[in-house]
Amino acid sequence: MKSAIGITLVFATVVMFAWNSGPRLMNEIWRARDFVPAQDYKITNYKCTNWNGFMYNDCTVTFVALQGGPSREITDWRFGRAPRDPLQLLQRRGDASSVTTDVALRTLWNRVSVALAMVVFAVVGAIGIIARTVKDEDAPVGAPGSEPMQAPAGRSTFGKRGA
Repeated sequence: MKSAIGITLVFATVVMFAWNSGPRLMNEIWRARDFVPAQDYKITNYKCTNWNGFMYNDCTVTFVALQGGPSREITDWRFGRAPRDPLQLLQRRGDASSVTTDVALRTLWNRVSVALAMVVFAVVGAIGIIARTVKDEDAPVGAPGSEPMQAPAGRSTFGKRGA
């Protein structure tokens, strides 16, 4: 039962990450040259967080359309320290709803490597959990690693000297 919960959590985490990051990442890979400085949007907040000192970071940009409307935000995950460069919001030529930043485009392949690392981690973790479950289920009773052996019932010889 623990294995099923573990596999479900790992799978759900990767699916959530892919659902949130995947389409935008693929759009930027295919159309990176089509982005121009945004004329229709304004940045309202930009925050980066370094995780584990220097291992990876996430940066979230919140922006709003100049004509009004709800604010939107985009988050990028990268390896290494968070960039300290000034940020410029970009929109795609011909599709003003497709928005990114110049920093996101400069670190595009770093973001792809984070996505691939997440998928590999999930696959290896799921395989490990499945292998451990199969190993535990296939182990014969009394084999090392299964249930502990019980001492035979009867009189104890503790403290008696053999003659």
